[in-house]
Amino acid sequence: MTKYQEKAVERIKRYIEEHDLHGNDERYEIKEFSVEETDYGTVIVYSVTGLKDDEGTMAAIFCRRRRLIFIGVRGGLRSQKWDPKKKKYIDLKGWSDVMIYGYSH
Repeated sequence: MTKYQEKAVERIKRYIEEHDLHGNDERYEIKEFSVEETDYGTVIVYSVTGLKDDEGTMAAIFCRRRRLIFIGVRGGLRSQKWDPKKKKYIDLKGWSDVMIYGYSH
């Protein structure tokens, strides 16, 4: 993992703690946060956040936020978002697009 990728992972984790957990609200928690490096040098970050003790409830379906982020060798971010109107995935590039729009419920 390059130093740019390490910084991007740290920045993503801080953003998720601040925004996906609603300012570190006690009712929310990180369910899963994994970082995986591929053979091609890309780093994949997968995270799931949601309400505490929501397993087996409707909140587990509707209140969880999932992110799948790809980090390039120089720290660039990419993700995808499903567009139900166009019925296809939209590519998201850059910090703002990926972090603001790059999640699913």
